[in-house]
Amino acid sequence: MKWMMLPFLFASALLLAACGSKKEEVDQGELAARAARLYYEQLLKGKYEAFLKGENRPDRLPDGYRKQLLLNLQQFVEQQKSRHEGIDSISLGASVFSAKDSTASAFLLFHFGDRTTEQVVVPMIKKKGVWRMR
Repeated sequence: MKWMMLPFLFASALLLAACGSKKEEVDQGELAARAARLYYEQLLKGKYEAFLKGENRPDRLPDGYRKQLLLNLQQFVEQQKSRHEGIDSISLGASVFSAKDSTASAFLLFHFGDRTTEQVVVPMIKKKGVWRMR
């Protein structure tokens, strides 16, 4: 019985080794673009603080400056509603990653309520393993 299990165990070990040695490479540009889309989706939901936290800014901003930034984000969303009947959805376009300085350009497509589409470039930077907007 032991001899019958030995070939099975040997084949299983080879199979695991073959599967484990093949390492898929992560597309950092796509990860940056997905992060950018997530930040903008938060903006559309009215979660302005979450969007602001996605920017590469110091952790502590003066209160007056933070309030002005949040007001600007709210005005941007309202402006898109009046100009284009709002942003219905955001989809991923292309992305370009630079390993040299851990930056990327994420190309997002804004799909508006008036059935127009606009491509937006979001510059991204990877800090401490997290993609943030520059």
